[in-house]
Amino acid sequence: MKNSIAIIGGGNLGGSIAQGLIKGKYTDPENIIVTRRKIEHLKPLEQQGAQITSDNNAAIAQARMVIIAVKPHQIDEVLTNIKDGMARHKPLLISVVTGVKIEYIKNIVGSEIKIFRVMPNTAIAIQESMTCISSQKRNLKR
Repeated sequence: MKNSIAIIGGGNLGGSIAQGLIKGKYTDPENIIVTRRKIEHLKPLEQQGAQITSDNNAAIAQARMVIIAVKPHQIDEVLTNIKDGMARHKPLLISVVTGVKIEYIKNIVGSEIKIFRVMPNTAIAIQESMTCISSQKRNLKR
């Protein structure tokens, strides 16, 4: 699997996350793949070196980490659409979707996927965000 980060949903928050990753030099811009239905809105990110597409499954096929940054009413459709690719590639899944619990996401994509919820704010674009991170406790067998 490549070292790419796929951001599914390049709206305000998803775009801000991409900006922060680029400005902070977390990874090379070409390792960031941002999706959006209307990719013309992503042209500024493309000009900075990020990859852009409207194909969520193509994006996750290249990613070791997938950030879901869609609106809450879109989550069912998006997760259902990518669940097979998630099962095949098993990237780390990070949700920044407001009000959607990890258990809810697991019920759609499967329990084998490692999932975190992260709540940054749009100041992440300038690396000034306060961010809350949560995960589920896993039962460890000895």
